[in-house]
Amino acid sequence: MLVDAPYSKDNLLKSKLTLEHEIGLGKKPNVVPPGEVRIDGQLRTVQLGWHPVAGSAGKWFAEQTRLGRMITEEIHKCPDPTQHWAVLVGDFVHELWMDEHLDIIYMNESLDRSEWHTYDVGQTRFSDEALRQAGEMAIFQMREKQAAYNLINNNCQNFALNLLDKIRIGKHREFATTFAVYQRAIGAGSIKDLFEDQQHLDQQADQADQADQIEGEQKPELQHHDTLQVAHQVMDENTTKLDNHHSFFHHCK
Repeated sequence: MLVDAPYSKDNLLKSKLTLEHEIGLGKKPNVVPPGEVRIDGQLRTVQLGWHPVAGSAGKWFAEQTRLGRMITEEIHKCPDPTQHWAVLVGDFVHELWMDEHLDIIYMNESLDRSEWHTYDVGQTRFSDEALRQAGEMAIFQMREKQAAYNLINNNCQNFALNLLDKIRIGKHREFATTFAVYQRAIGAGSIKDLFEDQQHLDQQADQADQADQIEGEQKPELQHHDTLQVAHQVMDENTTKLDNHHSFFHHCK
């Protein structure tokens, strides 16, 4: 977030603490119950959802930051920083959040449908634990490129699209391979354990691919469904738009 230079350090600290308090920055407890990472389960509906961020926090952003004021004055020029997107599957919400330093982190929460505007975008065979791990991996990969939250290219929408790409039908083999690399990168277990986990996921990927083929023969529309295309369309139709004013876009970076 960009703050005007004349803005005093005391006011900046006060505003930062207000922001942390209002929208609850920082790591949250995991609510997904312990379970096995499975990518070959029964198909479940995947939804995108959005809800507004806490009002006074959004007001702080709009009034106290240079970027926020530009967005307030130039409506429909940048993504609305008070609109929060996430991936919803089953009873849980998987989302990007920020720590106290405004770096991106993964979090999940129990789904309260009364709080979300939801849109069906596809299906997945991932278990809840597999979805949690996929969410952690998506954030890990995003942080390798840029840890800090960025309104344009490192935000909740980017995370949602990254996660959808990992869990959608037809991506089981790719996930199994990428997940093994991720597990090694974070030092999760011994080499022997990781090798066995990789074999297990490869077997699940084979089973999931076979199930997808059978489902596709029974429901041809599944073969032509593009989850990411649908997700992009949903976001485009339900989020404040970018425009082609290059000078404004330059300021947003």
